[in-house]
Amino acid sequence: MKNFLEYYYNLINITIHEKDGYYYFDNNNKRYVFVYTIRNINEINAIYNLRNNLTKYHKIIPNRNNSPVTLLNNRPFVLLELNNNSVIGKLNYKDFNKNEIILNREYSALLRNDWIGLIEKKIDYIEYQRKHLNNRYKILDSSVDYYLGLAENAISYINNYILTVRKTNLDNLVISHRRITENSHLSFYNPLNIIIDHPSRDISGYLKELFISNTYDRNTIIETLNAVNLSNYGYGLLYGRMLYPSFYFDLYEKIINEKEKEEDILTIIKRQKEYENYLNTIYKIISQKTKIPSIDWI
Repeated sequence: MKNFLEYYYNLINITIHEKDGYYYFDNNNKRYVFVYTIRNINEINAIYNLRNNLTKYHKIIPNRNNSPVTLLNNRPFVLLELNNNSVIGKLNYKDFNKNEIILNREYSALLRNDWIGLIEKKIDYIEYQRKHLNNRYKILDSSVDYYLGLAENAISYINNYILTVRKTNLDNLVISHRRITENSHLSFYNPLNIIIDHPSRDISGYLKELFISNTYDRNTIIETLNAVNLSNYGYGLLYGRMLYPSFYFDLYEKIINEKEKEEDILTIIKRQKEYENYLNTIYKIISQKTKIPSIDWI
């Protein structure tokens, strides 16, 4: 690995520490990490071209060929120079990037605002997996219908809301994140986590993370929703996005890919009613700001 980095990045006399497949090292008083990424090259190039909008984010360092991507054993890797000011500390709503994006073909690879299509693909994927797992995972098989139902509720809610208000309420898209995780700033300011979407995506991700990490209370929810200042249209999309149980499906995939134990999902399943109450609390708080459709069973 040392020879590889020396050749492609002209880095010499470095000591590499590997952890969870990440390669860390220091050079000239700067901290670096060389990481494998599942993002395709078009997406990484688009992220790299956004670099002037990403001053707080870890910096992508191009290789000797001026490419942000370097293939190692035919796998794409990216070298990041860590922004030390963006690594430590608890994530909160003040970190959300408000940079609006002027869309052009250059950034189209990062668009993730077709929520209905993406959720439908996820449902189809889960149903396909379920068919081929042959009851291998008893806990997943007994719990997944509830969460597929939540996802279908999200589709209906978002679709009906868009048809009702979108003609008069368009919002600009912003730099967003695939997921907001408990790994706080290290993950949040990783440019490889970037997508382009409606601003409500990050807010819903943050609220879900507060729930999963069990660090929420009513005041935190109110404070967050007061600070982000979404449009009326945005609040409806936010609530629709909250209905989509991404946290369940993320763990579901890790389990069937044998990266987590099946029993781990019990921590989510046991909190079904609590999440319904959480959704109800968020609905009531949003309803004090603007009128959005209710969900009868919540």
